[in-house]
Amino acid sequence: MPHNPPPHDSHDICLHELAEPPVQYVLAPPIARQDIEPVVVSAEVQDERTRWQRMLCRFGGDAASGGISLVVHTIALIILALVAIVDDDGPRGPEIVLGPIRDTLEEEPNDSSIILPDVSVANDQPQVIEALPTEVRLPDAPNIDSPFAARTVAAVEVHPTDLFRETSVNDLLEATNTPIGGGFEGRTEEQRARLVAARGGNQASEDAVEQGLAWLAEHQRQDGSWHLNHQEGRCNGRCPHPGTVGTSTGATALALLPFLGAGYTHQQGKYKDVVGEGLYYLTGRMIETPHGGDLQEGTMYSQGIATIALCEAYAMTGDEQLKSYAQKAVDFIVRAQHPRGGWRYVPGAPGDTTVTGWQVMALKSAKMAGLFVPSHTTELAKEYLDSVQDPGGVFYGYQRPGKESGPTSVATLLRMYLGWRRDDSRLVGGYAFLANQGPSQTDMYFNYYATQVLHHHGGSDWERWNIRMRDFLIARQAPSGHEKGSWYFVDRHGTAGGRLYTTAICTMILEVYYRHMPLYGEEAVEDAF
Repeated sequence: MPHNPPPHDSHDICLHELAEPPVQYVLAPPIARQDIEPVVVSAEVQDERTRWQRMLCRFGGDAASGGISLVVHTIALIILALVAIVDDDGPRGPEIVLGPIRDTLEEEPNDSSIILPDVSVANDQPQVIEALPTEVRLPDAPNIDSPFAARTVAAVEVHPTDLFRETSVNDLLEATNTPIGGGFEGRTEEQRARLVAARGGNQASEDAVEQGLAWLAEHQRQDGSWHLNHQEGRCNGRCPHPGTVGTSTGATALALLPFLGAGYTHQQGKYKDVVGEGLYYLTGRMIETPHGGDLQEGTMYSQGIATIALCEAYAMTGDEQLKSYAQKAVDFIVRAQHPRGGWRYVPGAPGDTTVTGWQVMALKSAKMAGLFVPSHTTELAKEYLDSVQDPGGVFYGYQRPGKESGPTSVATLLRMYLGWRRDDSRLVGGYAFLANQGPSQTDMYFNYYATQVLHHHGGSDWERWNIRMRDFLIARQAPSGHEKGSWYFVDRHGTAGGRLYTTAICTMILEVYYRHMPLYGEEAVEDAF
């Protein structure tokens, strides 16, 4: 498809022509006269001497001129060679940065060839990356051929990455004060059983997870996708409460995350075909752009969630077929960031806390998968959080400082992942605020983030929260009919996302014991942003 490259700052580089300096003839000082007795020579000898003197004068003058020119050119070549000398770090030259991205934020470079955007003046208008499609496009089949074949990956030998290694449960549960965890080690069959018992789950919660996954698998479409309007597939309207948001990438990724969270991949487990077909659909839906792999279908929510799914699948299996897709999806998130650090529905728009939450979690998943995430991107995300926190640093708002439950649960989790210590007074205040709120009976979006925060925090607040949250979800899961294993609650998120969104979120809440290892675990993956 045609694509116009984004405008970018440039710096003119002028190369000055090296001109040859004019040749100067330096006259030697006159020789002092001496009284010498004249020598008498014959006319024949005098004629021969005169002829040779004339020749020597002519050739000697040319030689002098050529010698001086040779010296000048030699000096010029030496100067050029010195300019071109490289040190151990490679050639020195003017550095040009396209757009707002730069390599580091640790110190401001003085090199005038680096042009940075001026963000000193507030700008409430979206800075949209040009030519990035934002319309919702829902063809019957993926629009880009994908080499990732779902039906052929079942026989692929599993090569887990270091992030999915076997680790003793005692080491995984040992507390530390520095956030170095959050990895996927708990998703093996053995660790999943142990961590359920150790972290507050039970057989009933695990049964609820499996019933939720069974419902999701039953509502996958023939092309491998899921839609928030779950009634359009095999359900055929038998389950009520369809969603209204038309994005297949976001819905597909959201449905895949609970399978991955329980340790099921496209290479192993009873749902390997389900996961494989979902990943095949996702990779096939990616639109290649100069800014990375576009999976939005109209909203950066979908981009963030789809990126998490691709990164987790790659991290858990080490499947090289997924690596490039995951990295391109990450690259798109990086380029879609607003200069002040946040993300919103449209690439380049001033951020909000909830959309930013999915993007930061996608970047963290990418880091744990060993993919490249520029350090300046996460540093700018921290600056965004600074802009929406209250003066005490405990509470957060949606787009400006405030004290809102949902944004505070999202931002508190991000602060943990972005490096705040467990005993930071601002985090302690956030734990207390969320714990005192208690689990919501309708807002599963708040419950999803708050449950993770308190799980990573641990202690008595987590124990009280967990019992209430766990038992509430077990009791409210649909017990019979075609909707058996699913959930639905009436609130603004549930109405838009419908039964499929709610079921995916609730299943992941009940997977909290093993889906991500505690951030402050001694032997968790040490991979800070």
